[in-house]
Amino acid sequence: MAVKLLAYKQGSESAKALAEALGIKRLKDEGSRWEASGDDIVINWGRSSDHAVFGSPARILNRPGAIGSASHKIKALQLFQAAVDRGEVIKIPEHTTARDTAYNWLISGSDVVVRTILQGHSGEGIQILTAKEDLDVIGRGDKEFPRAPLYTSYVRKNNEYRIHVMNGEVFFVQRKARKLDVPDADVNWKVRNLEGGFIYTNQGVEVNDLAKTYAITAVAALGLDFGAVDIIETKMGNFFVLEVNTACGLAGTTLDKYVEAFKKHYEI
Repeated sequence: MAVKLLAYKQGSESAKALAEALGIKRLKDEGSRWEASGDDIVINWGRSSDHAVFGSPARILNRPGAIGSASHKIKALQLFQAAVDRGEVIKIPEHTTARDTAYNWLISGSDVVVRTILQGHSGEGIQILTAKEDLDVIGRGDKEFPRAPLYTSYVRKNNEYRIHVMNGEVFFVQRKARKLDVPDADVNWKVRNLEGGFIYTNQGVEVNDLAKTYAITAVAALGLDFGAVDIIETKMGNFFVLEVNTACGLAGTTLDKYVEAFKKHYEI
């Protein structure tokens, strides 16, 4: 059995680190001469675009179609909603593609997350409208309610986790924590990304088993073999799945955990 890694782009640092740590080779974007057999495994690190290996008999961990769904906000929410409708254990924020519906949320007092980019990452293309600050301005006509392909109801979070799942098991949990060297004025508590003053930590992180179940359900709903699930927790202890990452950043303990998981589940 041979194992190869295929990345969403040739220069992916996380893909390079994972391949080196596993002691395997990466496939080229084009011109690969490797002829896969049915016993071989290809770790697909975030790639949804075409590649010759996808037509081979090799076992592909994370099929390109599943990655495409995971990276598209509407498609992912539709698949999560289908899991909800089937009675599976998962919860997601209220969402809509209808501008009028989203505006009515604002009128009723709910903040609204406007997503202008459906395949962005790290908070890209996100605008948050608050009933307190934006409703009167929009009502006076001084500001237009944005037109966007997707709107979600903003859920006030107390914690945000990244739960890593492989082959139906949780193998690592991280929590977003504030960087202490970032001034208060520069911290964005609503969009907790690196630019907003947050990083992931795993020291002393524990999360409710329900959140882990949500993460496992989310990965399965998308048809993925592995993924890093972003989940928020409210002050009342409710959890909501936001998205699943198929090529997360890898360094330090995160890289070590992925190496352990691939070796455990696929004997790499």
